[in-house]
Amino acid sequence: MSSPIRKQNPYHNRDYTYGNSYKLREIKPKNKASRIKTRKKAKKNLIASIFALTILALYGFYVCPYNYKHYFRPLVLNHILNRNLKPDISPYISPTWEYLYNSSLINERLFVSKAQKTKEMTEININKELTQTKNKLLDLFKKYPNIHPSVFVWEYSTGNGFEINADEVFPSASIIKIPIAFELMRLIDRSENTDNPINLEDKRTFSEQFRTLGSGDLQYTSANVEYSIDYLANIMIANSDNSATNMLLYEIGGIDGFNRAMRNLGLKVTSMGGWLPDIEGYNKTTAREMSTILYNIDNPNYINNKYKNVLKEYLGNTRNTHLLKEKLPQSAMILHKTGDIGTMLGDSGIVYTDNGKKYIITILAKRPFNDYSARNLIQDASLIIYNDVKSL
Repeated sequence: MSSPIRKQNPYHNRDYTYGNSYKLREIKPKNKASRIKTRKKAKKNLIASIFALTILALYGFYVCPYNYKHYFRPLVLNHILNRNLKPDISPYISPTWEYLYNSSLINERLFVSKAQKTKEMTEININKELTQTKNKLLDLFKKYPNIHPSVFVWEYSTGNGFEINADEVFPSASIIKIPIAFELMRLIDRSENTDNPINLEDKRTFSEQFRTLGSGDLQYTSANVEYSIDYLANIMIANSDNSATNMLLYEIGGIDGFNRAMRNLGLKVTSMGGWLPDIEGYNKTTAREMSTILYNIDNPNYINNKYKNVLKEYLGNTRNTHLLKEKLPQSAMILHKTGDIGTMLGDSGIVYTDNGKKYIITILAKRPFNDYSARNLIQDASLIIYNDVKSL
C-alpha cells in the first residue's frame, strides 16, 4: 500500500491529501477566528462544568442529609434497628395529611386540640460564680483535648455555681428519660381531677411495636404482658430500659406530645427526633435545660409532693454509678440519670454531700466514638466539684 502523496494546489490556497481511495479531504487552516471560537467554546464548557459541580456539591451537602434524616432514616434505618416498629409511609404517599392531622402516635394519625399554655419553668439564676472551681475544671479539660465538655453546676443554699458551654446543644442519649419521667408525673398529677384519671398502678400492655434494641431487659420478655406504669417508669430510669421508655413516651403523646410539652415549659432545645434507641443522637438537650428540669422537680406549679417524691425515688435507683458517683465517697447520695452513645457520654443529677450540702450538676461530653477518656473526665470533674461545694 502506497503512502499518501501530499500536493499543493496552485490555484487554491488549500491543501489536499490524495490517498488510495482517491477522495479529497479538505484541511481547513486554523485561522484566528477559528481559534477564538474554540476558546469561547472551551470557556463555556468550563463554566458549565463548574456550575454542574456546584449543583452536585449543594445536593451532597444539603439534599442528601435532608433525605437521609426525613426519608431514609424514618422509613428504612429505624425499621432495620427496630423491626417491630413499622414505618409510617402515609405522609410520603399523601403529603396533605399534615393539613388534616396535627399529631401522631407511632403509626396512628390524630387530630389533637391545642394544648393549653403551661407556665414556663423557673430558671436557675447563679448568684455568684464559683470561679476557682470553674478554673480547676478548665485546667482538667486541657488533659483531654479530644473531649468537648459542657457543664452546669448550682448549689441550693447559696445559689452559687458556674457554667461551661452550658447552652451548647448536645445529643441527650438516655438522659432524655429525665424529662420523659417528669412529663409523665405531670400527666398523672393533672389527670387526678379529670373523668379519666391515670394512676401509677394502671396496667399497660407490652406489644411488639414497643420492643426495641439497646439497654434494658424488657426487650427479651414476652409480648402481650401487662406492666404497671410505676414498674415501667422505674426500669426506664434504673435500668435505662428503651422498650419501657417507648411505652411511656406513647403514654405522654409520643414524640409530638413530648416536644409540645417541652416548648410549653419554656425549653427551647430539649427535644426528640425519634423513638429509642437514639444511636445517632437526634434527641437533643443542653446542660442548662437538663439542670432546669431537675430544679423544677421541687416546683409545686408542676408536680405535687406525692409524685415529686416518686420521681426522686426513680432517679435514686439508677444502677449506673460509674460517672458522677464513681469517685465520690460512699456517704454521698445522688439522684441522676446517665446517657451513653458512641459520640456522647453524660450524667445529670442532684448530689447530696455528707455534710448536708445539695447541688445540681450536669456534665455532657462529646467525644470520638466510644472514647473511654470521657468517662475519666466526668469522674474527675465530679470529684473536684463535690469537694469544693462541700467546703462552701
